[in-house]
Order: sequence, then structure tokens, then C-alpha cells
Amino acid sequence: MKYWMMVIGMFKDVLKSLILFSLIISSIVLTYKIWNYTPELTNVESSIEEKIPTIGPRNNDNIRSIFMPFQIISYSEQNVQGTSDSDAIMDLTNYIAGSKVEKMSLLDNKLSGDIANRYVIFDFTVNMPNAMYLTSVLDLDNKLTNGNMFNRLIIDSESHSELILYLISDKKMLKVQTNAESKPFNKLLNQYNEQMIKYSGIITNEITTDEKTNVYAPSNAKHAKTYRYMADRINVEDINNAVLDEKEHVIERTRKNGSTTYFGNTGVVSITQNSIYKYNNLSQTDSVKREPYNNLVKSFSFISKHGGFTDDYRLFSVYNENNSIDYQMFLSGLPVFNNSGLSEINVTWGDKEIYEYRRGLLSTSVAVPSTTTTKNLPSAEQVRFALASNKHYQFEEVTHLLIGYEMKISEPSDLQIQSTLLFEPNWYVNYKGEWKKFEDGRLK
Repeated sequence: MKYWMMVIGMFKDVLKSLILFSLIISSIVLTYKIWNYTPELTNVESSIEEKIPTIGPRNNDNIRSIFMPFQIISYSEQNVQGTSDSDAIMDLTNYIAGSKVEKMSLLDNKLSGDIANRYVIFDFTVNMPNAMYLTSVLDLDNKLTNGNMFNRLIIDSESHSELILYLISDKKMLKVQTNAESKPFNKLLNQYNEQMIKYSGIITNEITTDEKTNVYAPSNAKHAKTYRYMADRINVEDINNAVLDEKEHVIERTRKNGSTTYFGNTGVVSITQNSIYKYNNLSQTDSVKREPYNNLVKSFSFISKHGGFTDDYRLFSVYNENNSIDYQMFLSGLPVFNNSGLSEINVTWGDKEIYEYRRGLLSTSVAVPSTTTTKNLPSAEQVRFALASNKHYQFEEVTHLLIGYEMKISEPSDLQIQSTLLFEPNWYVNYKGEWKKFEDGRLK
């Protein structure tokens, strides 16, 4: 009997040891899992972003479509063609984006001996910081941190088997050698031959005497047509929720002249009769940044976060006088102008946040047939001659010559229950840093 009691006792001791051992192992495993646990935040971040009020589709991942050139030029000695087709520009940009940088060199602007006789030009209406464009737009490994800027990008796809980029400014150029292959790039370019039209190179001053620095414009305006769209009005409450913060108590006051003002805890919004929305952040009143070029990406993120790019908008101008950044509406690849500023989104940055946000409240809806006949526009050569021969203008101050649309508003009537937007093509000239319409032989 004692024997069996001793055996049972030994069995209990072994069982206790096994249970204790399993508990120790379980404790070790649980401790390891806790130490190495990483929560899945993807859905959390997405849900947070989805709660941010928007007035249009977000373009968070589409900075290339906003910081896009207004035209590309395909140059060879016997043939100069170009296009403002958005798909062509985006496809060529996307091909370059993400490639590996083999070498970078900051050189004096002496183009004649470095670039082949056939090349592609990306033209911008605004100066772009080299580092920002390479890193944030083209997603390249930028190895230089200098303050130089460019407004023309030349792509050499003939001299070497890999693409060489030249970021051109008045005095300097940044040469970027990539590992992107030239042959597929040229093949992609050839796919857009049908969209290409004849372009003319124009000499305006001593800087633009070379083919690589000419002011390029379509030789004629036959491709530009008149369009009419139904107008959508952006809901002011929606944009206030995005800008003023929807949880904030907002006081609304309407004046006799029809303008409306909204007062929030930290900001003031004013709406004018001509559908201009202006927000001022009171916390940033005394801290306006004096270098707007350093805030280009921030301004894009601010607008994009609440879906502010309600139409095709692109970075168009930067004004050092008031430190503002201007995004312009585009239609069919051409910029849209409006005397009241309805085709613009204007941003001024403060010390840490947005200081002023100004924009039109109308966007394009459904296209409707236009009964307006497209007027015959002069050729690029006729525009050049009219300005160069007019003693009231300093032709050397012309930096850009392009075809754009003038946007006109037709208010509702008995025959039409909704406002419409009429887009009429015209020549536009950047003269002394300002965009002016060319009409009847002069700038207006």
C-alpha cells in the first residue's frame, strides 16, 4: 500500500512540474508577442482621413498632375512640334519619375555643346525649386541641396542610352544623369504624334536667342475651340467645415450688399457677390512667410486634403510681392483666366499654418452645346509682330506666350435654370510678370 502511495505522490510531483513548465513557456510566448506587437494602423489612418470634410475628390497622391508643365516641345532641327495634351505630359513625366540618379552636376548655363540636336522641353509658367521638383514630384534621389530654381526642363534622349535631364534657369543648369532608358521614352513620345501641332520659337531678348531658350508657342490657334459647361457651386458650409473645423461654433452675418461673413474662433471667412471665398487664419496674421517657394508642397497638401482641386488645377504663379502661391484652372490642357479670379486658388502661408486661402466657388459640371462661334485668332507670328513693333511695349519683357481660355458666367434665366460657364480661346502674354490678354493688337 505504501508503495502505491509513493508512486501516486511521485506522479503528482511530475504532473505539477509539467503544469508549471507549460505555464512558464506560455508566459514567455505571451511576453514575446506583447513586446513585438505592432498594431495595424492602415484602416485607422484611412478612417481618420475619411472623416475630414471634403468639397471634391482628394489628390493626395497626384502631385504630378498639379505641378505639371503647361506644354511639351519636341524639337529637332527640321521639325518643332508641341502639345498641351495632359495625358501626353503625364505619361512622359511618369516614365521619368522614380528612376535612379546616376550623377548630378550644377553647371553654368551653356547649353550649346552639351545637348543633342533632338530633345524634349517641359515648359513651366512658374519657377520651380530644383530640390522640391526632383524629390517631391519626380520622386528622384536628390543629392544636391541648393536654392536654385528652373522653369524649363530639357530631356536629352538622343546623346546617350539613358535620359539626361537639364533643369534650366537664367544663369545655372542642373544636369541630372538617370538610369531611365532613352529608347522606350522616345517610343512613348512617338505615340503622341497625333496630338502634336506645329510650334514656333520666338526670340524676345538676349536670353532667348538660342533654340533651347526660345519662347515657344503654337504657330496658330486652330486647335482651340469654344466650350460651355453647366456651373456647379461649391457648398459654402462644406468648405467652412473643412477650413474652419466643423466642431467650431461659427457666427454668420450677411450685409446689405449681399456679401456674407463667417466668424470662427480662429478664422474669418468672407463670401463676395461674385462667388469668391476668402479665409483668413487670425492666429497667423503677424507671421506671413516671406519665401513662398519653401511652402509649395504644404500649399498643395492643404488644398488636396479637403478636395479643393475641384477641377483640373495646376501651379501657375508665385508672387513674391505678397508671398502668395497661385493655382490656375485648366480646361482641355489650356489655362483658364477670369477677371474676378474665379479660375484661381490662391494660398498664402503663415509661420506654421495657412494664413490666407482665396478661391472661386464655381466648378464645371456637364458640358452643354455652345452656340458661340469660335473667333479666328491671329497666328503666333502676328502676335509677336504686333507687340515687337508697338513702341508702348518692351518686347524683351515678354516671357511666355500661350493660348488660354477666358471664362465668362451666364446667370440663370427663364430659359436656363442654372448658371453656365463659357470658355472662349484667346492669346495670353506674360508681360513684366503679369498675365494679360492679347486683343486687337494690344495687351489688356
